[in-house]
Amino acid sequence: MSQSLSGLFAHPETVIRRLKKKAMSRGSAQEDILTKRDWSRISVQQLSGDAFLWRIEHFGNLVPKDQSADTVSLPMLTASKTGTVLFMNKEMRLVLGERVKTLDRIFTQLPLRTGTKHEIATKNGKITRLITEISGSGGRREIYFIPENEMSEQSRLSLPSFDELPVPMLKIGRDGNILAANRLARNLLADPLLPGTSVSELVEGLGRSVRDWLEDAFQGRGHKKSEVIRARKPEKEVFLQITLSQITQGETPVLIAVLTDATELKTLEAQFVQSQKMQAIGQLAGGVAHDFNNLLTAITGHCDLLLLRHKKGDPDFSDLTQINQNAHRAASLVGQLLAFSRKQNLQPEVLNLREILCDLTHLLDRLVGEKVLLKLIHDPDLPPIRADKRQLEQVLMNLVVNARDAMHDGGEIRIETKVETLKGPLRRDRAEVPVGDYVTVRVFDTGIGIAADKLTKIFEPFYTTKKTGEGTGLGLSMAYGIVKQTGGFIFVDSVVARGTVFTIYLPCYQTSEVNEAQKVLSHSKETENEEGEGVVLLVEDEAPVRAFASRALRLGGYTVIEADSAEVALKTLEDPSLDVDVFVTDVVMPGLDGPSWVRQALRDRPDVKVVFVSGYAEEAFEEGQKKIPNSIFLPKPFSLKDLTQTVRKQIH
Repeated sequence: MSQSLSGLFAHPETVIRRLKKKAMSRGSAQEDILTKRDWSRISVQQLSGDAFLWRIEHFGNLVPKDQSADTVSLPMLTASKTGTVLFMNKEMRLVLGERVKTLDRIFTQLPLRTGTKHEIATKNGKITRLITEISGSGGRREIYFIPENEMSEQSRLSLPSFDELPVPMLKIGRDGNILAANRLARNLLADPLLPGTSVSELVEGLGRSVRDWLEDAFQGRGHKKSEVIRARKPEKEVFLQITLSQITQGETPVLIAVLTDATELKTLEAQFVQSQKMQAIGQLAGGVAHDFNNLLTAITGHCDLLLLRHKKGDPDFSDLTQINQNAHRAASLVGQLLAFSRKQNLQPEVLNLREILCDLTHLLDRLVGEKVLLKLIHDPDLPPIRADKRQLEQVLMNLVVNARDAMHDGGEIRIETKVETLKGPLRRDRAEVPVGDYVTVRVFDTGIGIAADKLTKIFEPFYTTKKTGEGTGLGLSMAYGIVKQTGGFIFVDSVVARGTVFTIYLPCYQTSEVNEAQKVLSHSKETENEEGEGVVLLVEDEAPVRAFASRALRLGGYTVIEADSAEVALKTLEDPSLDVDVFVTDVVMPGLDGPSWVRQALRDRPDVKVVFVSGYAEEAFEEGQKKIPNSIFLPKPFSLKDLTQTVRKQIH
């Protein structure tokens, strides 16, 4: 270049270096220079890699700069940023047959794409031309028509090759086989994509055959309509958005497929659908739980009454015990359905995690069997936590059972507890653990591990990696719900064929709160075995539940007044001579609900204590309950002992 330009002006190396640097940063550059002969314009455009296109135009002394393009043999025009045509050379005017003022009257489809064919509207009809666009100074655009049959071999080589195009693309033949694939397409699909590979071997999930999809595109049906489908990649899920366009190569029609990675989009969509599904299951479970808990309260309650009249030596005692145990198992199953949606009723208390694990050791040893070694490693100074003891034990048992099932040939399960202080928020798995002190529980196993694409699903209800009949898919979802409802966090890490570790973060409980909780606990134990005394107004619309609760309270020494609705209860309370110590009322009833009628009754009897009972979760009405003083909640199903002790605590 320097030698070619040295005859026109001095020191061309400086100009060349300056223009090339601009072209590398902007894509193109140009400069007008007064040479020994006349004014000239030197332009450069970066094509691909290290290739540059240089152009030298001579203007002369008097010829306007735009008119110099009339010496160019290719049809050429100059346009502004807004699409106004500023200049057309003679060749362009001959092609169009007239002068045109705007680009949208020339090209039927905008924006323009360099190196592609565009349909041109001329005075004599529509034609197709390959176009090239070069950016000029001041935002101007120079547009050239390059008829494909007029391109020299050297010109073809100067254009970017199919393999270097910046978009993943495939060429597909009429038989559904791949004719060519560029580098980005091969990288996206992690496949060499050799010519002759069938498209159906690469993608799936259209809802119809790939053959029909391609045939529709060849026939012009659904032309340029995007489809989101799944790539057949065994190691991970990859979703592709594919747009098909038909072109003619010689006389043979072929399809150009433009690929876009839609994996993140589909992942977000799946998460949204899953959240809706979980919400729907939670609502369904809540409604089912209410009806089941009413039935189970009646079953377990009347069973408790029968057990009071039958001693261990009685022939019927074992049958009654079986009924009672299975009713409690059914109640536990309802609790599992509610756990993942965090709508179950927890009864939190201050706990020492080390003591809980020591008490559980014997049961866990029996659960893991002889081929698996169970090892416990404790931090010697574990602070207390506040959680529901029975539910926390269930979480630990579920994690240990899952670890055992992952080690078919035996191995080691290690449970570690320690205290961790987070000085900064811990962010992972779309969750943020705030700053503070935590008791952590880690359950390690040396099992088969969990694949990376399944890790995001294992806490979903009814999702299980076990064989059909070996698991319900509720264990981990229940564990997740209990931990989150307790105010903690649970995470999982796994490596296939090496093992899995579940980590639970539970917030430490403050010392002052522990002392207060112990006082309340000791006071409740003092009153636990006292004989009951007082008047109870029992309001329950379910007759079997009301019958059991009434008998249970009378056996506990209380005087019971029954009402099957809120309206009857309010009518009864109109008697001013009637003294009532405790209202025991269902929450959800026909007509007035529990909180509504209690608020009315407390206007004249502000000192009466309240026990709300319900088959729904406490949070279903907790906003209304906050406005009612001296009230507590007793979830269904409850036993005879649960009911009498709760009423006794309220009176005292």
